[in-house]
Parts: sequence; C-alpha cells; structure tokens
Amino acid sequence: MSKTGFAKALKRPAVQEHMRQVQGAFVAEVEASRAVFKARAFEVALDLMQNAKSETIRARMVEFLAGDGKAPQVSVHVDARQQGAGYEYVPPGSEVVQIETPVCRDV
Repeated sequence: MSKTGFAKALKRPAVQEHMRQVQGAFVAEVEASRAVFKARAFEVALDLMQNAKSETIRARMVEFLAGDGKAPQVSVHVDARQQGAGYEYVPPGSEVVQIETPVCRDV
C-alpha cells in the first residue's frame, strides 16, 4: 500500500472507528497485565520484608509497601553546558582522532 493510499484510508470513518476499538482493547489488556504484575510485586515485597537477612532490604520493603508500591522519587541534575575539557565517551570500534596544535618557532 502506498503512503498516500494509507493516509486516505486513515481518514475514513470506518477505519478510524476500528483503530479506536483496537487501541481500546490494547489499553484494557495492558491495564489488566499491570494489575497482575502489581499484585506479584506486592507478594515479592512482602516475602522480602519477612525473610530478607539484610536490615536495609527489610526497611526498603516496608517503605515500598507503605507507599502503596510507589518507588521513591529520584531527582537527577544534568549539566548540559558545553565545557572545554573532560571525559569523552568513545564507542567501541571507533577511532580517536587527536588534533595537535602546531608549535610556532620564532627564528
């Protein structure tokens, strides 16, 4: 199907209604899965709270269960300003090119 044919088909009311139905079914399926996964997470958290050897893990599970399964908020500050020097990540397989400044000699 061409791009223009696809765009025309998307404008038809029958196609739009079908897309809404498919999207609604997908959302309902995802929500049902989330409920199952959330219940399982609570089971695991309860088991960890009761049986973990580490005091820290037990304390975190108490916080997790007391917060209705919401993880604590994490705040990350990223400085996006460009700086002249510093570490630069080089992906594997790429080459590093270094440009050296020529030395001027006065004669």
